[in-house]
Amino acid sequence: MVNANTTLEHIQQRSSIRRYERTPLTYYEITKLKKAVLAAPTARDLQELRYYFVTDQSVLKQIDECIFRHASCETRQQMISRGTDSFFYNAPLAVIITAKNTRWADADAGIAIGILSIAAQSMGLGSVILGFPAQGFIEGDPDNCCKLLRFEEGEQFRLAIAIGHPATQKEPHKQNPDLIRDI
Repeated sequence: MVNANTTLEHIQQRSSIRRYERTPLTYYEITKLKKAVLAAPTARDLQELRYYFVTDQSVLKQIDECIFRHASCETRQQMISRGTDSFFYNAPLAVIITAKNTRWADADAGIAIGILSIAAQSMGLGSVILGFPAQGFIEGDPDNCCKLLRFEEGEQFRLAIAIGHPATQKEPHKQNPDLIRDI
């Protein structure tokens, strides 16, 4: 007899949610997410990532404004068509992952974001993984948001995730078995 594997079920059920209820996450929910991301493995256990848990909506609004300054007309139109003026989709929590420019930073960030997305799903929360907020942290832009979040010297945006109670439902993406190569 095979036992049910809820982790695999959560992976299959997860989809990108782009509309959230205004309900803030509880201290318990945020603590569980923090513990989950701190459990993420990193290359050679160097633990070079930093995780900014942002619940202050005014901070997210400032980051959005910076992103929009760099966004193309096409991107702005896409956001309008989605019915939002926020790259964080008004989620009550955004986690911004950063690291200095090291060999494994991007791979480690990808692992951490995957763990956060599945942890959120397992808690009945929705999430959407975000790369576009990188536009708010462009190196060389004197008005970027690095100072806003108090990044350390050399720290760079890697990935972000918006998390909250879903205000919409979305089917998981269609899986394409042709992408698998058996050797």
